[in-house]
Amino acid sequence: MRISLCDMFRTDTLRDRQTALLAIKKISEVPVGQLVQIDFSNVIFVSRSFCHELLTYLKDRDNVQFENMNKEIQAMMIASLKKPENYPEYPMKKMVVCE
Repeated sequence: MRISLCDMFRTDTLRDRQTALLAIKKISEVPVGQLVQIDFSNVIFVSRSFCHELLTYLKDRDNVQFENMNKEIQAMMIASLKKPENYPEYPMKKMVVCE
C-alpha cells in the first residue's frame, strides 16, 4: 500500500506530532505483513517532532519503506533520533530515495 503524505495532508509541509499521529493511524490499519510505502513526493519540509514521532512508532515495523525523500528530509529523519548510534542502519534501511 502506498501512502502519499502530500495527498493525505494536502500540504508540502509536515510540522508536528499530531500530523505524524494521523499518518501512524493510517499505517497501523495496514496488516503487518503487507508492505507500506510512505511517499514523500512533493513534501519539502518535515519538522524534527514529526520525524521523531513517526520513527518512534515505526522502529519495530519492517514492512515500511520511505520513498521520494529529498536530502533535507533524510537529514531531519536522522537528526530526530536522540542517539543515532543506537540505530546503526535506522532509518536508512527504510529509505528508498527517488529524487
